[in-house]
Amino acid sequence: MVTISCSCGAVTTSRRNPLHAMSAAERFECVRTAWSACDGFLTIEVDASWHPGTDAPDERCVVLVDMDALDACAGLDPIEAEGIAALLRLAHVRGRVLPDPVLVGPVRFRVTPAEEFTGAVTYLVHDGATTLLEHTCAYGGRDELASLVDLYREHGAPALVQVDGLADRLGLALAVQGVRRARTPSVA
Repeated sequence: MVTISCSCGAVTTSRRNPLHAMSAAERFECVRTAWSACDGFLTIEVDASWHPGTDAPDERCVVLVDMDALDACAGLDPIEAEGIAALLRLAHVRGRVLPDPVLVGPVRFRVTPAEEFTGAVTYLVHDGATTLLEHTCAYGGRDELASLVDLYREHGAPALVQVDGLADRLGLALAVQGVRRARTPSVA
């Protein structure tokens, strides 16, 4: 069962699977370049004929289909299915592989596909049950997660909380730079 959702708010579930008629090579390419994939789940963009609402889709509609690894691998032989499943274990957005989570003591840093219709990602930093940072933006590359880890190692959790407060206004990279600059002693 796949979930079909649209940026206009229409949602439905269906037994139709947009990957069913594809060869293994076509599915692999579809998964590799998918809207997003994370933890065995896949979101692909489909054309307006998949629109879930009773109304005709607007030209601004973005129609996405969410499915799990079972649906993505349905009908493939075991070797092909394992290749697709392995690709689904790599978090990626629009063909760009996201960095693996980083654990520094009890603090976990990760980047996940955002639950939005923009192809964005969410940067998350948790210290146990406490969220130190949660920011959704366009994916800026692997250096952004590394900069958060470095900032934490240099200045601790309060610096990440400051970044969280500034990132919506300044952007993640500028917020990290500003907090780092404010916390570094000046050299006269």
